[in-house]
Amino acid sequence: MAKGYFRLVVVLLLSFGYHLLNAREFPLPDNFKFDGHSDVHQFEPFIVPTVSWLQQTPLNADKDKRDVANTFVLNWLQRNPDINIGLPEYSLKFHDIDKQLLYLFMESWIKYTLETKDTNITDCSIAGIKSMLDYYNSGKAADLGKIDFLDKLTEISQSGKIKELFDTGRTAQNIWLYLKAPSSRKDFKYDENYFSFNFWSINLLHPRTISYRYMLEGYFDKWITTKDGSVTYPRLPPGDYTFRVQAAMNNDFSHAPEVVWGFTISQPVWKENWFLALLLLSGALLGYYIIKQREQNLKNIALLKHERILFEYEHLKSQVNPHFLFNSLNTLTHLIERDQVKAIEYSENLSSLYHSILTHYDNDLVLLSEEIAILENYFSIQKGRFGAALQLKMDIPPEVMSRKKIVPLAMQILIENVIKHNVISATDPLIIQIYATENEITIRNTISPKISKEKGKGMGLVNIKKRYELLTKSPVSYGESGNEFVVVMPLL
Repeated sequence: MAKGYFRLVVVLLLSFGYHLLNAREFPLPDNFKFDGHSDVHQFEPFIVPTVSWLQQTPLNADKDKRDVANTFVLNWLQRNPDINIGLPEYSLKFHDIDKQLLYLFMESWIKYTLETKDTNITDCSIAGIKSMLDYYNSGKAADLGKIDFLDKLTEISQSGKIKELFDTGRTAQNIWLYLKAPSSRKDFKYDENYFSFNFWSINLLHPRTISYRYMLEGYFDKWITTKDGSVTYPRLPPGDYTFRVQAAMNNDFSHAPEVVWGFTISQPVWKENWFLALLLLSGALLGYYIIKQREQNLKNIALLKHERILFEYEHLKSQVNPHFLFNSLNTLTHLIERDQVKAIEYSENLSSLYHSILTHYDNDLVLLSEEIAILENYFSIQKGRFGAALQLKMDIPPEVMSRKKIVPLAMQILIENVIKHNVISATDPLIIQIYATENEITIRNTISPKISKEKGKGMGLVNIKKRYELLTKSPVSYGESGNEFVVVMPLL
């Protein structure tokens, strides 16, 4: 009996010395074997040092020795009637992560009981959890990586509220709810409308009885109860939303914790109020512009008709003035006396000219070929009066003649102005040149001004210029250039 007592004292002193030195040496002797048939109390001095060694050794180091140590402690617990560890439901979480974390939880429980003699289940559980969390956060379990459950449990422990997880009161805060939001942002475009929410909770009393309910305010404002920890909304329309989720035991949500996450999906640009207002304003301005443009076009048409009437009036008036009639009839009388064939041709040309004037009375534009035909008719009449003293030279490409247009009778009235204001004689012939490019036609004549000028207000050139201004932005230009008078008109 004395020898047994002495042996126990020696073992306790060795154990105490081990703690003082904080030895990292494996506490079990070589070839150590736990004899289940012997008195388990004689192995008790090895338990605390063995648990301390397991708490200090990384999971990936001395694996064979860890297996021996774990086997020894768990077998000793199984055969020890004085220490009882009831594995709670939440301990399955530790087992799912890695069975050695479960061993550490149980072994820390044993160590706490042996050192403090406290057998309160809650206190022992808290001691086991804290010791396991210290091991996890020390980096000794680095091979396991980051574990959300243990990270959140660490936050609860560090906040000093881990004991609340074991509170069985009806209004107790024994459930900690977590939500993984789809994004750190809160504002999304109209086509960023796919959202998945994941949520979970920590409850150490009855984790299997936990259920959740959620709603998405702004989309479906009613609670939906589920056991699952996720929900997806694939095509949300634009709007403001608030996702709410609660967790409770046995579907009693009267005091349930809640997590909220609000977000906004913006309208597409074409549905925004400012865009619609801008669109309406643009439509109104466009409508106003179209109306004003139509009014301007109608005004231009009215002005064009007015200018054409004035032109035709002035033209006809100039053609039937006494000088023109006198000269034309006097020329015709001389031709009848000398050459009846030429007299007939002259009268036909005179008739054709007036017919052309009447034909183009209502036209704003005529083909250049038609205008040249009228000019040639008119020039043949004047040629009957002046003979070789009046000469006309033209250089106009055929393709321009057939495609381009001009204000009707403009050429004829320009030639008339040339004859009206210049001396025409056999010794000093009046030469008129007409040539054209793709975009304009030019009329040039030598200047031989009459001593006694005929009265006139320049209505012909002014009228032509105004009529062009109503049809195009291309200008009509005229004036003296050296010893010539030059008129340039656009071809349309």
